[in-house]
Amino acid sequence: MAQNKGVKVSTVHDLLRRSYNAVKMMMLLLTVFLAWPSSNVAVQAFTTPAAPTHKRLHLLTFDLDDTIFPIGPVVAEANDAMISRLQTFGYTDANNDEIVAASKRIRTELREAGEALTYTDLRKQSIRREIMRLTDLQHHQVDDSIVEDVFDSWLSTRHASADKHLFSDCVDALEAIQIQHPDAIIGAITNGRGNPLFMPSVKDFFHFCVSGEDEGVFPKRKPDKGIYEAALETFYNLRKEESPDSLNWIHVGDDLANDVGAAAITGAKSIWLSAEEEESDLPSWSTATKEEMERRAMLNDSAKKYVSSKISSLNELESAVMHILTGER
Repeated sequence: MAQNKGVKVSTVHDLLRRSYNAVKMMMLLLTVFLAWPSSNVAVQAFTTPAAPTHKRLHLLTFDLDDTIFPIGPVVAEANDAMISRLQTFGYTDANNDEIVAASKRIRTELREAGEALTYTDLRKQSIRREIMRLTDLQHHQVDDSIVEDVFDSWLSTRHASADKHLFSDCVDALEAIQIQHPDAIIGAITNGRGNPLFMPSVKDFFHFCVSGEDEGVFPKRKPDKGIYEAALETFYNLRKEESPDSLNWIHVGDDLANDVGAAAITGAKSIWLSAEEEESDLPSWSTATKEEMERRAMLNDSAKKYVSSKISSLNELESAVMHILTGER
């Protein structure tokens, strides 16, 4: 019995010794594996997130009119509200055609005098002249508070109408951008008084809006570089850590001269939103002259070479953005 007990104890000791040696060998092999360069790569493959396959989008800017909403019905509804408001003040014969005609006369007078006027002041002066047409009042006799009230009615309706008439794929497109590029700053660059920050459906997507009416921008409206440089200044105020040398900026707009060309020469990649059918006739409310339209046509032709991507609707936007960021065309 004593001999058998000794044999059993010896066997246990032997097993323990072998197990200890096996553990030491495994630790040695693991140390060598981790020290080997190729194995480090293998380990890192499981511990380090994969690098993105495209550049990071820093700034995405949008034109507004005919880019995220159709301008025709928006201005028509704003004009209806303006006439309705004039009528509440007793000017029952107020007429929008007369106001448009007054706007054109004012622009002609300014052009001959070599002066410029914001769209806001142009509309206010046109409202004032309509009141003068309907009364015996002189320019200085028209009540400023009525002019301001009527203009405010026009502007608030413009924002409400723009929100109502957003292109059907606009919100989905902005959501897709926000998901795929959560760190990107989104802004609006417009010559007029539209502002997405006053449009409930899209205000949470936008960080800023720069208008050609803004102090410090006017009269440098599109296609002048000045309005785009103001947008860049706003961006860098929001993202002070970003460097101009590595900026990835994309601008989206429907106008070749105002959006594609002007943004591109300021440093952006341009996405041209071009509907299949483009209207050649001016809308009835436009005050542009024939000479201005001819000059615009020439600018449009020269801007085509700056198109980085062309889309026909906003549901193609995210794909176009990714093509630009990956270097595809």
